Amino acid sequence: MSVLSGWTARKQLICPGCGDVLAEAVHRRWPPELTVRAPAGYEIMPRRSAAVQRDLDAGRLGGAGEEEALREMLFAHHADLVYELTCGRGHLTIRAAPQIVRAVRHASGDWADLG
Repeated sequence: MSVLSGWTARKQLICPGCGDVLAEAVHRRWPPELTVRAPAGYEIMPRRSAAVQRDLDAGRLGGAGEEEALREMLFAHHADLVYELTCGRGHLTIRAAPQIVRAVRHASGDWADLG
């Protein structure tokens, strides 16, 4: 067992709408890094919460769920990076990086629930 094995966690992120895999997240504690990859293999790039807020205000986030809860999350994570994750069935899940890290770190199996 490597000395650094406890420093990195890898989990499959599960869609709260249907239970399908949204992405794979790898979190390294030091130096801190979060990488999120779609099931197709490409890296999902985060955006600033203000950019997501602008899209929400303009009505460009169709299927993002309850708008008021999303606005509260964006306000609470105003300085964090935000990931927009879409499952194969078209469900859009929007989570801030600290929410994903918390889910990955606290999950006990190979899957992390973002619900």
